[in-house]
Amino acid sequence: MFFIGIFGIQTKEETIRTEQAVTCPLCGAYDRYEVIRAYTYFHIFFIPVWKWNKRYLIRTRCCGRICALDQEVGSRIERGEAVTITAQHLSCSEPRGHFCPSCGAQLHQSFNYCPYCGNRI
Repeated sequence: MFFIGIFGIQTKEETIRTEQAVTCPLCGAYDRYEVIRAYTYFHIFFIPVWKWNKRYLIRTRCCGRICALDQEVGSRIERGEAVTITAQHLSCSEPRGHFCPSCGAQLHQSFNYCPYCGNRI
């Protein structure tokens, strides 16, 4: 029973940069987004021993999307370089659910109007 909880595998996400007062590369709104580093790691006594599957993500506040960021661009941001993220640096999966055609916000399928921008869907 002593060995339970001594080691394990977990996934972790860390915000490495928050860009404020910028144009969203996805919907074009003037808002902010976060650049996130996500990875899986093996730990012993809660000390990370080995990390793998490192990837970079971007989470936008305006349209609520999470997209994969190009590995090279993510590495440059992590090193502290000034990088402008464009839509070419992102790969977004097909959106699930219902999205506003005007602002790109994710909505419930029963909505007839967007609660974020007020436009009819």
